[in-house]
Amino acid sequence: MKNKILILGLLFIILSSCSAKYVTPGGDVKISSLADEDISKILSNKPSAEFPVTIAVARIQAPKYSNYRYSYRNAEPTNSNFSMVLTREPDEEKNIQEIAKLKGIKQISPFNRLLLPYNYNSIKDLRLAAAKMKAQVLLVYTFDTEFEIDAKNYGPQNVFALGYLKNKEVKVRTTSSAALFDVQTEYLYGLAEATEEVEKKSNIWKQNQDVDKLRLDSEKKSFEKLVKDIEKMWEGIYQEYNK
Repeated sequence: MKNKILILGLLFIILSSCSAKYVTPGGDVKISSLADEDISKILSNKPSAEFPVTIAVARIQAPKYSNYRYSYRNAEPTNSNFSMVLTREPDEEKNIQEIAKLKGIKQISPFNRLLLPYNYNSIKDLRLAAAKMKAQVLLVYTFDTEFEIDAKNYGPQNVFALGYLKNKEVKVRTTSSAALFDVQTEYLYGLAEATEEVEKKSNIWKQNQDVDKLRLDSEKKSFEKLVKDIEKMWEGIYQEYNK
């Protein structure tokens, strides 16, 4: 009797994993494409920030971005060039606060939904919101996360059944990108980028959470690496512009 119950339990797990489906997260945003002016004009702009500065931080993703934990809200803008992710993972918040400890930074502030414009079309929209927060510098970052299953790539918003993952090697690779802008002039202080990946092979993938944990681990490691690059970049910015 116990053997029958055990067999039935295993069959239930296998059938459940075959029917359950995982949707890969939405895409990133090419930050350079959101500049309000052409690159040559941006490079000719001059910085205006006086140190110590307040930095406004924005995570942006592709329009109507979603992942396993986060769903795009219908009340938000529908015809924007990008979406804002205002709910950060605890590790993201912790790493951002590490940046706040750097010399020349008075405060790092997340965006307030009430200060955001209805549509997000360019960096200028974010700069206007940052100005309302009395911030002098704007930090924008984005995640580009892709899945690879037995050497086959799955980009944004792809669907696969958990049963398909049985005995397959799953890799999740995340590239985090960031840019620092002067709020007043859109002067580009610098760019940073970091890539990390995690992998796992399992006999049975029971739940979506098992797959999504790989995404979270990949994004966490990538963002930690990105923050280290931002810290190094900020040291150079502070030395050069703190006149």
